[in-house]
Amino acid sequence: MLQVYKKTIILLGMLFCMLSIIYAIDVTDYDVSKIPSELKLNSNAIVRCNEVVFEVVSDNKAIATTKYAVTILKEGAIDLSILNINYDKLFDIKDISGIIYDSNGKKVRKIKKDEIQDHSAISGSTLFSDNRIKYIDPEYYTYPFTIEYIYSQSYNTLFFMPRWFGFEGYNVSIEHSSLKAIVPSNYKIRYWESNIKPCIVKADSDTNTYSWSIKNVKAKQYEVLSPNISMTQPTVYLAATNFELDGVKGSMETWNDLGRFMSQLLEGRDVLPEETIKEIESLVSGTDNIIDKIRIVYEYTQSKNRYISVQEGVGGWQPFTAKTVDRLSYGDCKALSNYTRALLKAIGVKSHYTRIYAGNQLPSTPDNFPMNNFNHVILCVPIENDTIWLECTSQNSPIDYMSDFTDDRYALLIKDGSGEFVKTPAYTATENQQATHSTVTLLADNSLNINARVKYSGATYGDEYYLLHKDEKDRRKKIISDISIPNFKLTNYQLNDNPSRKPYLTKSLQLTATNYCSTMGGMTILKLNLFNSFNSVPRYARNRKNPVYVQRNYSECDTISYVIPSNLAIESLPKKQELNTKYGSYLSHTENKDGKIVYYRYFQINKGTYPKEEFNDFREFLEEISIADNAKTILKQKEI
Repeated sequence: MLQVYKKTIILLGMLFCMLSIIYAIDVTDYDVSKIPSELKLNSNAIVRCNEVVFEVVSDNKAIATTKYAVTILKEGAIDLSILNINYDKLFDIKDISGIIYDSNGKKVRKIKKDEIQDHSAISGSTLFSDNRIKYIDPEYYTYPFTIEYIYSQSYNTLFFMPRWFGFEGYNVSIEHSSLKAIVPSNYKIRYWESNIKPCIVKADSDTNTYSWSIKNVKAKQYEVLSPNISMTQPTVYLAATNFELDGVKGSMETWNDLGRFMSQLLEGRDVLPEETIKEIESLVSGTDNIIDKIRIVYEYTQSKNRYISVQEGVGGWQPFTAKTVDRLSYGDCKALSNYTRALLKAIGVKSHYTRIYAGNQLPSTPDNFPMNNFNHVILCVPIENDTIWLECTSQNSPIDYMSDFTDDRYALLIKDGSGEFVKTPAYTATENQQATHSTVTLLADNSLNINARVKYSGATYGDEYYLLHKDEKDRRKKIISDISIPNFKLTNYQLNDNPSRKPYLTKSLQLTATNYCSTMGGMTILKLNLFNSFNSVPRYARNRKNPVYVQRNYSECDTISYVIPSNLAIESLPKKQELNTKYGSYLSHTENKDGKIVYYRYFQINKGTYPKEEFNDFREFLEEISIADNAKTILKQKEI
């Protein structure tokens, strides 16, 4: 009897333990009052959990399960309650569930199946793509509330793997966030971690588990001049060694390996029709200069083709054949770059298909961690003692122009059946420049007649040359919006493009401005920096969190000649101002030349990442420039 009693006690204990485990798993306390007060400070929302478990099944199969719960405190963070997941034939979404909880952590309702929208992700410029979106908007607005989502993604390739950031947005705190990768013990997974404690590795008989996590991370507020978040916040990239993509096997253990895989996708796709080869040979005949030959080919494909996104072929990573582009006269970045490569090959010029991450914000691609971190293709053409870069999706970009879309970043050249990791060119301050030359006539009623010529080069050229391709109404509207002179009227303008290898655009402006000068006690006060006074001085920071990040070198060079009325004389001129720091330099001075006031100004800012402790020093440098840019000269009536 005693033994039966003991067994009963043991079984009841086991049952109690199981129920406790189930209860712990199924019941989550989302009571807002239990959130630590420090996480609510400066927060619009709090991520209660963001748990991702990525399990590798084979060389081309994996499952990622995500549990994401966020408490929305204010209307400004309502977008975080919306679930938006892309999928296609390589990534399938399964088992989506959602539950809304009130401020006390009590369940309000479940998300219904008919609330899960499923629609195409094709954009206006995309001809074909099998990308789709699962989308849920709970449309719940009783604050604060919590929304919890749980879903699974099946990976049909390991060419892509999760990227995890311990950052959910500014003014968003994190209670708990984690990434766990479970792989077979004989599978070699690679990872890159930054700004986080090293991963915890647990080895079992059949699997290895890699884990990263963060807890109770206070909300971060936006700070001007901050680096890309992946440079400062907890970041983990996972990457495969061996993988398979749409039946094509590859490796990314080294950049050479990844280039070798990309090379497979190009094999046999650079064959052109004979009549096209003869046409392009005829166009370059009689031209001995190789750069001129490349320009002819580039302009030929620009005039013939147009860009249309096509996400098809080996997971969207294989281009159309050159024959297809030749016939259709359109393609995406992959197809147009491959087509241009084929045309250059037809005239004996070798070029390299190049994968790159494009965008105005420079990506953080670790040079020592081979991975698929690319979203664009350009063409690299090496010539003797030189290199030419071609943006093949643009119908009007000059030869060898690297805009801020592709400058100063790493790229993968597909070269001789392998890969080479290279850096694209970066602009110097004198190359990336806005230069203004102007003659200004001051009239007796304190109004101005202005004739100005502004030259844009480097990245600033890319910011302006698109004006050439706008209609007159939009072009004029944009030009007017960029002028900061008070009470002005644009009477005429002209744009002149110089699309050379070092292109620049010149904007000639004729303006009038009323009541520009002020008068006081018989004196006329004239502010000298008419066009681009610097006034973007950030606020003083007591506890700066991030380094100071300047993305590009940049300079401004101004010369303004003021013609003053004959009845006025120069009473005083501002003193020469000169600053030289590691952050940049500044020089302004004013001269009296035969009764004219000539104002010279040069401002340069140096790219770099500076310690957070230097933010206020950097700010002081900018403030001194702002003060100097406010320099004025005083004119007085001539004595009769």
